[in-house]
Amino acid sequence: MRHYMKGRRRESSSEHGFAEELPAGGWSPQRQRFGEQVGLLVRALRSREEGVQELAVVQITLLGPKAVPYLISALEDALDESDLRQSAHERVSGPERQIAGICGALGIIRDSDAVMDLAAALPRREAVEALSRIGGERALNLLMDTIEGGRSWPSGGVDADPAFVRSVFVRFGDAGSKRLREEVESGSAAMRAAVEEIIRVMGDSGNAEA
Repeated sequence: MRHYMKGRRRESSSEHGFAEELPAGGWSPQRQRFGEQVGLLVRALRSREEGVQELAVVQITLLGPKAVPYLISALEDALDESDLRQSAHERVSGPERQIAGICGALGIIRDSDAVMDLAAALPRREAVEALSRIGGERALNLLMDTIEGGRSWPSGGVDADPAFVRSVFVRFGDAGSKRLREEVESGSAAMRAAVEEIIRVMGDSGNAEA
């Protein structure tokens, strides 16, 4: 999946005119300035101060969909850095904070172009939440791929955070409910078990509201 995502990002970068495809005259001053602004905000996501992180996310989302190509590029870089640090047994808190912030911003912006790029950040909680906020069939398919056996959900399983699981599937509405029923009828044994737990959690939510 990650190799596919890297290839896709290169294609996406070319589409949006990133450095490797710059015209002879380079970017316009306005575009250079915008890229620098996004870069500063993305770096701020590594801050250990929660307030700084939250403010950076807010500022990024105010830039809207035009920031998405830059965020996708930064997300891939942060994921690569996290992988390399893990392999070297180094601390990954900085890149992981950045990954979480980028996913959060993409979820708020809700640009469907980011769906496949967010897949590379799964099963992180922030990527799951971002995909549920963006919604749509592709996002739902990606999330369903993470839940077999309940092992890949954030914090270890459905029961670890039922409120989070409810919020994810509530956002998908009728399409999410339909997909859960289909998996119960035709999914693997492990998938059925995980989905039945999700349905139970959703049912408990309905009873509580009643």
